[in-house]
Amino acid sequence: DPAARGRVIYARAGCIGCHGGGGAGGYPNPNARGGLIPALNNVSESYSKAELIAKVRKGVPSPDTADSAAPAPLVGMPAWGGKLDDAELDAVASYLLTLSPAKTEKNDW
Repeated sequence: DPAARGRVIYARAGCIGCHGGGGAGGYPNPNARGGLIPALNNVSESYSKAELIAKVRKGVPSPDTADSAAPAPLVGMPAWGGKLDDAELDAVASYLLTLSPAKTEKNDW
């Protein structure tokens, strides 16, 4: 099952460290829009699988800010294309597409 494999990769690669269990997000990211690392539990509403794969492969070095003179966000998403192969990227995207706010996992740590 690609989504189940993607869930394991999401945890082992460290995505969970920033985006949280079940993609809940909400961790602080100073200077980012909203001041938080984005949640991923709603990406199925905005991205196709191919778009997610491309975004994870390329990374997001610095989220857009409204004012180009504003300081860059503290945390950017690294490019995973050199670390995960095509099958792993596909599995992570499959997992992300299964997430929804109602399915968000809670961690007490």
